[in-house]
Amino acid sequence: MSYDENFLLKSIEIAEAGIGLTAPNPIVGAVIVDKSGTVLGEGFHAGLKHAEVLAMDAAIAKGHSLQGAILYCSLEPCNHYGKNPPCTEAIIAAGISEVYFALSDPNPVADGGSEKLLAAGLRVEGDLLQQEAAYSNRAWLTKIALGRPRITVKIAQTIDSKIAAADGRSKWITSDESRQHAKGIRDGFDAICVGTGTAVADDPTLRGATRNPRRFVIGQRELPALALDEEEGYTHLRTHDLHEVAATLTGHRFNSVLIEGGPSLSSAFLREGLVDEIHLYMAPSIMGAGKSAVHIPEFTDFSQQLHYELSALSIVSGDIFATYIKEDYA
Repeated sequence: MSYDENFLLKSIEIAEAGIGLTAPNPIVGAVIVDKSGTVLGEGFHAGLKHAEVLAMDAAIAKGHSLQGAILYCSLEPCNHYGKNPPCTEAIIAAGISEVYFALSDPNPVADGGSEKLLAAGLRVEGDLLQQEAAYSNRAWLTKIALGRPRITVKIAQTIDSKIAAADGRSKWITSDESRQHAKGIRDGFDAICVGTGTAVADDPTLRGATRNPRRFVIGQRELPALALDEEEGYTHLRTHDLHEVAATLTGHRFNSVLIEGGPSLSSAFLREGLVDEIHLYMAPSIMGAGKSAVHIPEFTDFSQQLHYELSALSIVSGDIFATYIKEDYA
């Protein structure tokens, strides 16, 4: 059987079910098919067993033999002992004959999977859908490349870039549907951060739709009892040094962090060059006088601008939702 791109795309799609669940590891999806192209098993990494092993387990549970089967993976199978043994050993032992993967593993701890499989006599081809797989796994790839979590700023604003009225009132700029949408977005992050000003003014819970990421409040202001205290509570990082914050978040082995505001904290992360991605909700309204979403020193020439690339655009109940990323996300 020749390589089938559709199965590899499927492995990338499957992998995304693990977003927010795998830190400090990458998201990975796997699809196993027989020589006729019949799917035998699928699996995705969700923090415990690896995707390849879960796909094999699913196939065996259905009574399928894996002898001579073909494996499609979103990421090169690992070749090291961590919480789990190397996937390469399980693949070889199962009798799988061909392996195709979308992206090589850039982590020096886990690479070498291709060489191990080739040495065992399997047919192996890799880096077949690098761009698609890298975008899907960009949080983990950013951490591997930069040594810190991928940092995303979320902004909810009017057409004229206002996030609050002149007197500070801000509830609510976007629609109910957008706020529910934002909760779903939170599910994909390992941690959420707000500044002490936002914590005091808005008393947010920062809940996700199905799970609650770790929550941090950044700043030196003393905090009263907050809604954030409920359940697992929050961590108060008493500092204005954002590189210290980034180091603390890195120490927790997070892949991704969401900055939910307010404007002072978001602007500070932008000024420090620590923002890899922006999630922008824009309501179809104009406020006029009010507080701006971002306030950073004025640039003296165009070369100082912060450049991001539009990667996704959609409409949520009349609001625009846009995702902007740095081009060098991987």
